[in-house]
Amino acid sequence: MRRYEAMFLFDTPAARDWAGIDQEVRRLCGRIEAQVLVCLKYDERKLAFEIRRRKRGTYVLVYMDAPPERIGDLERDVQLSEVILRIIIVRAENLTEEKLAQLKAHNPEVALCPAGDGRRHDDHGYGDRRSGRWGGEPEAAGAPAREPGPVVAGVVAGPPAIGTGGLRSDVPAVDAAE
Repeated sequence: MRRYEAMFLFDTPAARDWAGIDQEVRRLCGRIEAQVLVCLKYDERKLAFEIRRRKRGTYVLVYMDAPPERIGDLERDVQLSEVILRIIIVRAENLTEEKLAQLKAHNPEVALCPAGDGRRHDDHGYGDRRSGRWGGEPEAAGAPAREPGPVVAGVVAGPPAIGTGGLRSDVPAVDAAE
C-alpha cells in the first residue's frame, strides 16, 4: 500500500450535500480496497473551461493508502460517475504525519482554501508588462532592472525572437508617435 493524494472535482449541485460526497469518495475508495485517511472540501470555483456543460465545480482533497495496481480502477470508476467530473491522483511522498494530523483536525465541511482570498492563478508577476519583467525568475535584489522592449502602437513589445536579429521583415514598422 502506498500513500496517495487525490483531488476530486464534483459537480457543484451534488456537492452541496457533504455527507453524500464523503460517502461517494469512501465508496469508490472501498472498491479498490483503499483506506481513506482524510477527505476535505478544498474549494468551490468557477472552472477555466466547461466540463460536461458545467461552469462551476467543487474540489475535494483526499489522502488515502491504496494498492498501486488498483489506481487505474479508481480512475475508471470516476469516469463512470455522474457526480464526479474529474480526478487527479499523485503519490503523496512528502506528506508528514504532522501535516496529516493538521488536516484530520480541520472541519471537512469548511473549505480548506476559501474562494475570494484575493489571489489569482497568475498573481506571481512573471511576464507582467507593467513590472517590466519578462519570463523566468523574479528580479534579484540589487540586480539592475531589465528594460522592457520598445513601445509599438501603444503596446510594450517583448524581447525579440531568437535568430531574427531583433527585426522581422514580415511586420511593417510602426512609429510610436502614431
